[in-house]
Amino acid sequence: MRLGKKSRYDVVEPTYTVSYNYGSGTSSSFAPKLPWTSTTEIRDILAAVSVLTLAFFWLGYGAGDHGVLYHLSLAALSVIVGFLLHELSHKVVARKYGCWAEFRADFRMLGLALLMSFFGFLLAAPGAVMIAGRVTKEQNGRISLAGPGSNFLAAVVLMPFAMFTMSGIPELVHEIAFSLYFFSVFLGAFNMIPFMPFDGAKIWHWDKRVYIITLVIAGLLFYLALAGF
Repeated sequence: MRLGKKSRYDVVEPTYTVSYNYGSGTSSSFAPKLPWTSTTEIRDILAAVSVLTLAFFWLGYGAGDHGVLYHLSLAALSVIVGFLLHELSHKVVARKYGCWAEFRADFRMLGLALLMSFFGFLLAAPGAVMIAGRVTKEQNGRISLAGPGSNFLAAVVLMPFAMFTMSGIPELVHEIAFSLYFFSVFLGAFNMIPFMPFDGAKIWHWDKRVYIITLVIAGLLFYLALAGF
């Protein structure tokens, strides 16, 4: 069966079952080959990256002696890496389970994120990966965990460069690593909120032990990010 314009899509974040399936007796391993992306997804990703970049730039601008272009570039790099890593991890795991998966921006939340940045708060809820296919509670939990989990893994890799000034390594590397670290940790930790439609709600519903362990990791990494200031 081919996905068409009239197919129903449900957001991965709110539920662990979705309305579309491949028909009775058809497993995800035999699902038809699905397109990796679309012009709509690319448009929504560009919109989300642009708004989050402006919001993160507004929060960070004024720190240090660098100019607007430096801070804007640093914000863009941090958002591109952290945001794409988060959303593409959702997408890759969902597709692993045989689902169609694409990011869709929430333009109301993006507008609110830009507005809140003027008051010193970063709202990291730009949209969600939507899927069509059969997913169980466990699969949806794993799909949800993939986003913040990838952010925390990236933060661990970046930690030595972000938290310590090493001899022989330019200060610019330290500043870039810390900006990437902070945004990734913030995005991952924000999405661990245990209420719908955040990832944390689905992880909690799937496995409370996994949620608690992930939350402890998020708290520790976020504490180190704040201490880095």
